[in-house]
Amino acid sequence: MSKFFACKTSAKICLPLPTKNFRSDCYGVNRFGDKVVPIIIANPKPFRLVLRDESDHWMPNLDEVNSKNYDYIKLHRATVFFDADLKCKLPVCIGFDGSFILPASKDYSMIETALDDFNRIFASIFIGGIYVTSIAPKDLSHGEMHNEGYFRHTHTFGSRGDLYKALGNRDAGALDNIKLLNPPIVYRGEFTEAYSKGAVVFNKVNNLSPSLFISAFTYYLELQTREALTNSWICIEQILEHLWQEVMLPDVKAVNIQGRSKFMNSQQWTASHKIELLYQSGILTAETYSKLTDARLSRNKFIHIGKAPSHENACNALYALIELISACAEQGGFEFDKNVLIEYIKPKDKVPHSGFKVANAKEVDWTKVTHWKPVLPIPGDKYWEGEFEIFADITLESLP
Repeated sequence: MSKFFACKTSAKICLPLPTKNFRSDCYGVNRFGDKVVPIIIANPKPFRLVLRDESDHWMPNLDEVNSKNYDYIKLHRATVFFDADLKCKLPVCIGFDGSFILPASKDYSMIETALDDFNRIFASIFIGGIYVTSIAPKDLSHGEMHNEGYFRHTHTFGSRGDLYKALGNRDAGALDNIKLLNPPIVYRGEFTEAYSKGAVVFNKVNNLSPSLFISAFTYYLELQTREALTNSWICIEQILEHLWQEVMLPDVKAVNIQGRSKFMNSQQWTASHKIELLYQSGILTAETYSKLTDARLSRNKFIHIGKAPSHENACNALYALIELISACAEQGGFEFDKNVLIEYIKPKDKVPHSGFKVANAKEVDWTKVTHWKPVLPIPGDKYWEGEFEIFADITLESLP
């Protein structure tokens, strides 16, 4: 955007929820001379479309997708605005293409602030039952939105933004383009309901970091056990502190024993001490105690001697984290369905995947294949024909 000027008039967008209009601290002028609202866009995984209701449709056929003759306009349309407790007191927007959008207001002049709000929203949706990953700075983009509720990516920071921008501009390659054929679909009400369910957890356990929480699961599902365990353990310590402050210390104050309150409030209580006392108080089960111990020991080995945690170590940490939140819900009287999160740490066949697979034609169940593309042969393949470059120093030989 080449020029900005102050404007107090809000963008005229009809919102489906009773909240303030989506506006920015300033309007901008784009390269066409149009007045637009500058926005920040986040594109998490997985790719999915977000429809208003069952009357909203997306049904391009294979020929339309391959020829790039699909309805690109819909991929630029907003689907829903809803209240997500943003600091700027404005709603968050979800686009038809699954983009999440914040106004580029002064509240988000620092990229970390926008990142924190996006990941808090994603963490709440994740707890509420819809799979979504955390995002990094490279998953953000700058964009612009018109008063009519249509937006575009203008400056992308990474491959995720590049993908969404290319699909919207009919510029994507064949492999990316095929994502538009029968893509996963979520209705706007499902997203807003999931957010409402998950937001309760972070409102009640207000020292739990949403960014670290959802990153722990994202890393685990991407088989990055070091990062998964590290993020999980920080969240575990945060929740232990919450239980200590909200459950253990009030019980101490309820019984007037000289010196006990000062002793319990001292800084001498480590995570292992808190786990022991919470277990003795019946707040933690023996199984949770065991998994917490495994997570703590594997974390210490990683921190102090560089021993990488195993997949089981990371799994135990996430399981313990889920059980700790469940304990907070039981003690705090709020709703939390731990089974939603436990599903994510079950065996790998439970992990959401893209549905794309490279395989030998003889190994494929062709009754389940909706579309396919042959893999181009290279020198050495059975069906390779023609000449090719070959050099003695790159030719493989059998070991004696």
